[in-house]
Amino acid sequence: MGNLTPAYKKNIKMKLQIKEGTKLINPYQYANSKDITELIIADTVEEIGDGAFSGCSNLKKITWGSSVHTIGRAAFAWCISLKLLHLPDSLKWVGDEAFASSGLTYVEFADNDDVYIDNGVFAFCTRLTCAILPNGLKDICGGTFLGCTKLEDVFIPGTVKSIGMMAFGEAGAEEIELPDSIETIYQFAFNKSKLTSIVVPDSVLEIHHSAFGHCSDLRSVDIGKSVVFVGKMAFAECPSLNEVTFKSTIIGSIGTYVFKGCKNLKRINVPACAMDQYKRLLPMHLHKKLVEF
Repeated sequence: MGNLTPAYKKNIKMKLQIKEGTKLINPYQYANSKDITELIIADTVEEIGDGAFSGCSNLKKITWGSSVHTIGRAAFAWCISLKLLHLPDSLKWVGDEAFASSGLTYVEFADNDDVYIDNGVFAFCTRLTCAILPNGLKDICGGTFLGCTKLEDVFIPGTVKSIGMMAFGEAGAEEIELPDSIETIYQFAFNKSKLTSIVVPDSVLEIHHSAFGHCSDLRSVDIGKSVVFVGKMAFAECPSLNEVTFKSTIIGSIGTYVFKGCKNLKRINVPACAMDQYKRLLPMHLHKKLVEF
């Protein structure tokens, strides 16, 4: 029997099953536990506290209970062996950096009208290639995919109204389809990303400071007809940028240095009826690049 005891204990540690009746997994309760490889969450669990499983470097699988509504700040951060994540429709809140710097390669949310995904939830998940965000999501908060350098595909539902600060900063996706529901793209939203082209939908009203700055591979930009404000340096330091199309005839402000460092910019297409407007808003050295349509 003495030889069986260690093996028995090891198996219990490797597969952690949260017992029925538990409602809260306490903050940092299992933080930095190296023996947990699988987590089974009871249906009674409603909240996972801040940092509850942070640093569980061998955690590979999570089975979610049916009642989890809150995942706390950094709850699963630095779980470097966690690759696949399917999140339940019971969620209401996913806290800051909940899965940051983890080993995730694929993330999928169940559709959910009430979920809020806070800042930096998947920041620096450098192996993440695909993310499917839930229908019903209203905002992509700051730094959500910051530093996700291998990100290839991301689904943004047609309920999202804003892209937060540095939400896709340094992200690896060459193309991201923005739905015709987004109204605001905040500062540095796609800064230093690997985008090669972007279509800003007609629903967008504002593009803020450096939103697409330092995108070294960005070659073409198509800006929708409802944009009224473009912040300073919005497309600055994009050396591959060749062509930009503005469709808006109601644009009221374009910030300074908007195309600073865009040494290969050849054409800025603008509506013929708004040519004078764009000449007023853009610096004189760019006027020769203006082409009406």
